[in-house]
Amino acid sequence: AHEERFEGGLYANLFTAHPPFQIDANFGFAAAIAEMLVQSDEANLFLLPAFPRDKWPNGCVSGLRAKSHVSVDICWNEGELHKVGLVANNQNLTTRLHYSGMSVTVNLCAGYFHMFNRDLKRVRSVPLTNSE
Repeated sequence: AHEERFEGGLYANLFTAHPPFQIDANFGFAAAIAEMLVQSDEANLFLLPAFPRDKWPNGCVSGLRAKSHVSVDICWNEGELHKVGLVANNQNLTTRLHYSGMSVTVNLCAGYFHMFNRDLKRVRSVPLTNSE
């Protein structure tokens, strides 16, 4: 068997290195990264389902939008979930959080930032402030 090396294809800003500029590839790549960090449907949020733990051992992402109209912030350390913050964007809702074999049902009040720990236990809920 012969081994083929892949080199290039992406610039440092993660845009695709292919003329002309390919918007579908650039947006598609960003969507693929987001799906590695959060997968969702109307009733479930799957946290860190497919991210490369060995390549990204530590990190945070904020403002991901789930299909259930929830904004998601996630931090991980040493390849494991550290904390997750959720905001129900328009209405109170119930969703199911999934991570590493754990699954819990949570109620989210609109207008609040809800913080959960690595065990998916709610550690606090604080009202969002309107900065006008």
